[in-house]
Amino acid sequence: MATFKDNLLVNRIIALLVGGLLVFAIMSLTVVQTEKKANAALVIALDESRYDAQRLLSDAKAQMENKDYSESKASLEELFTNQPGSPEAVEGKALLTSIETAEAASDARWEEALPQVKEDWSQAMATELRSESDKKRADMEADLEETIAKAWEKAKSDVRTTWEESEA
Repeated sequence: MATFKDNLLVNRIIALLVGGLLVFAIMSLTVVQTEKKANAALVIALDESRYDAQRLLSDAKAQMENKDYSESKASLEELFTNQPGSPEAVEGKALLTSIETAEAASDARWEEALPQVKEDWSQAMATELRSESDKKRADMEADLEETIAKAWEKAKSDVRTTWEESEA
C-alpha cells in the first residue's frame, strides 16, 4: 500500500513534469511567434525588392542591351504595374518606345537577311548530308569487296570447273 511519502513523491514528480511542459510550451510559442514575425518582415522586404522601381528599370535596360526584347518588355510591364507613379516608370515609358523601335529594326534586318541565311543554311545542310552519304557509300563499297571475296572463295571451285569445261 502506498504511503504518504510515496504519494508526495509522485505528486512532486508530476508537478515537475507539468511545470516543465508549461515552460516548454510558453517558450516554443514565444519563439514561433517571433520567427513568424521575422518571416513576415522578410516576405514584405522580398516583395519590395522584387518590385523595386530602380531594379526593374535597370533589369529592363540590361535586357535591352542583350537584345532580349521580350524580357525587357516584361520587366517594364512589372514596373508599370507595381510602381506606376515612380520617376522610373516615366523613364521606362521612354525606354519601352526605344525597345519597340529596336525590336522592329531587328525584325526588319532579320526579314531582309532571311533569304540569304536560309540559302547558306541549306547549302551547309546539303554539304553535310552529301558527306554522310559519301561515307555510307564508302562503307558499303568496302563491305561489298569483302562480300565478293567471301562469295568468290565459296564459288571458286565451281567457277573453275565451268571454266575448264568451256576451255576443253
